[in-house]
Amino acid sequence: MDQLDVLWSEREIRIVLQRYCRGLDRLDAELLKSAYHEDAHDDRGVIRGNAHAFVDQILPILRQAYTGTLHTLHGSTIEIDGDTAGVETYCTAYHYLERDGVKRVEQYAGRYVDRFERRDGAWKIARRLVLNEWNLVQEVPLDPAEAQAGFNPSLRDRTDASYQVLPLNGPDAPTL
Repeated sequence: MDQLDVLWSEREIRIVLQRYCRGLDRLDAELLKSAYHEDAHDDRGVIRGNAHAFVDQILPILRQAYTGTLHTLHGSTIEIDGDTAGVETYCTAYHYLERDGVKRVEQYAGRYVDRFERRDGAWKIARRLVLNEWNLVQEVPLDPAEAQAGFNPSLRDRTDASYQVLPLNGPDAPTL
């Protein structure tokens, strides 16, 4: 494997990681599933099994329980060996909810420990283990409508402005 292939593979893997987060936050099953091979396994401790089944299970929960989510990626360590790669990525997830008249933000910090495989030229997650470092739940004293007044809204579906510049399919689609 030459250096250019290593660099390109790292780029492709990072795109998949970003697509995963975007799919979660936009509640986009097709986009989220595109980060995984069809036979991929996802293990979060509380949910384990086929990754595509995980997507079908988690999106209704996120849609129903939270007003908004934001999944962020931090540093990734990527080690490539031919058509397989070991990847560890630090991540933080923020979930906003209102329950019983109390507004809260749940924050989760952890790591994705992934086995990526390149099949038919495409890097995707084959196995994922999610490790939890810590959680934090905080009450939000501000009314979110007041705090967000004047800002452009973020939408949790394909009507979000990002879909105007980042189509999933077609000639201008990002690399899948």
